[in-house]
Amino acid sequence: MKKNIFNLKVGFAVMMLASLLSLTLSSCKDDEGVGYGTPEITGVSLPDPEKCDSDFTKTSQGTVMVIKGNNLAHVMKVYINDQEVSFNSTMNTDHSVIVTVPTEEKGFKLTAFNSDLKDEIRIETSHGDATYNFKILAPGAQLQRISALYPRETGDTLKLYGLNLVDIQKAYITNASQALLDTTVWEEVPGTHTDFTQIFDIQQNHYLDKSTSSWKTESVVGAILPENAPDSGCVVLECAASTTYLAYYKKPGKPVILSVSSDMPEIGETLVITGREFVQVESIKYGDVTLTSDDFTVSESEDTIYVPFAKKPTEGSDLKLTITTPGGSVSDENNFYDYSTLLCNFDDDATGHNGTDNGWGPNASYVDGGNADGKYGYISVAKEYQQWWGTMIYFRKDWNGNSFPLSGNIPASASADEVYLAMEVCDNGSSYNGALEEGRFNGYLRYMIQPIGDAENQYDNFTWDSNVVDGCDYNAGIGANPDGPVLQDINGKAYSNGKWYRHVVPLSKFACYTGKTYADIVNAGLNQFRIQSINQGTNAGKIDVKFDNIRVIYVPKK
Repeated sequence: MKKNIFNLKVGFAVMMLASLLSLTLSSCKDDEGVGYGTPEITGVSLPDPEKCDSDFTKTSQGTVMVIKGNNLAHVMKVYINDQEVSFNSTMNTDHSVIVTVPTEEKGFKLTAFNSDLKDEIRIETSHGDATYNFKILAPGAQLQRISALYPRETGDTLKLYGLNLVDIQKAYITNASQALLDTTVWEEVPGTHTDFTQIFDIQQNHYLDKSTSSWKTESVVGAILPENAPDSGCVVLECAASTTYLAYYKKPGKPVILSVSSDMPEIGETLVITGREFVQVESIKYGDVTLTSDDFTVSESEDTIYVPFAKKPTEGSDLKLTITTPGGSVSDENNFYDYSTLLCNFDDDATGHNGTDNGWGPNASYVDGGNADGKYGYISVAKEYQQWWGTMIYFRKDWNGNSFPLSGNIPASASADEVYLAMEVCDNGSSYNGALEEGRFNGYLRYMIQPIGDAENQYDNFTWDSNVVDGCDYNAGIGANPDGPVLQDINGKAYSNGKWYRHVVPLSKFACYTGKTYADIVNAGLNQFRIQSINQGTNAGKIDVKFDNIRVIYVPKK
């Protein structure tokens, strides 16, 4: 009986409380105790209990965050950057709302690219709204290149190229070097700062990169060079998402050569030079040939030069390729167009670099290219069927058993891994290097070198598959070749686009030179070489390759 009396009392109390609440809410919604006071946002933090007291005013897309405040119960809508976003209503309390910041990939717009939007969080509740200044960041900024004519003077426009150069809060030049900034731990950029007084967008190419399914911004920003700017240091952009910097000079740095695509290019070949500080390149010189700016093209990134090779140097002239800019001159460390490396260029002239054709068949044809480069060897078979003895280029020094002269400009201690049989090649769509699938053409090149008095040493750019079909390995196709594609360059790549480039085979591939030094190779001599097309598989294919400037060169390992 007592239990029933208690329940009646509780029920009566609940009814009275409900009545009081109803009266209170209808007459005054400012009662803080029930969550109907004026909404207020006091901060934003992460949902991690250990970090809930650490507020922040900006964050990246995709972040889960807690919006903290007072009187935040009964949330109806949450807006970020004026765009409605979803929130966890079951976790909504009087003092917090949990939301996940959407991403651009899901249609969210950033204020960096939409000036009509506000950097703001806005919460709408049943009893009022609350706002809070807050920034959703673009991806981190990357300053990649600075472009301006040298020497750079006050009032000149620097073009700053990079990714995500948006929401720039401060831009300046520090006299601290990039090396110092790269190797020093700092919270504030060291050095003396000279602010840019004018900075403006030239281009903001903001687009969805289909290859990565993410948004990308290619930026070009203009900055007017201020008075009293240092002669050298770094341009610094402090963006909302990150700080980025890049080395800056009033006068250009000395150019640096990193690679040259060929030491002996063919007339008509594009010579590609990579490096740094290819700024206002004045000339390129090799031997007795000097090229001016009309004779080559420098990439916009100023790290690559493209030279349509049109003139060979005179034999006996300077062996260095030299680039000159306002910042100075630099020469490639390797010899360029060193005639002493030539075994054979197929030209019946007085240069002494034509060798003697062995005359074996089927023999390649030797064609005059109609330019100053003379003849080239040409292996052309419209459809090469299975055979074990194909078209060849087969030359010896002479019939007296002498060695081809080998260059004295190669270090005697160089290893056979650093000394190459090199040649310029032009593959016009041959069937080599097809996809590994049924019906693949199994043709390859066989190389032979014969030292003085020794049996021939053979190297095949080819590897049979380990499988055997019907007892005949030539029906099985081939597996992945550990030596790389047929006609590969020094980077392991081959091209069939009908353009000349340098193809190499290390002399260590030939048993007579394996493990030897260049001094040993010279001592052993080189009396004959053969380059032969072979197809031991059952699938036919097209062969259309030109060869020229057969030589022995040195490329040191890096």
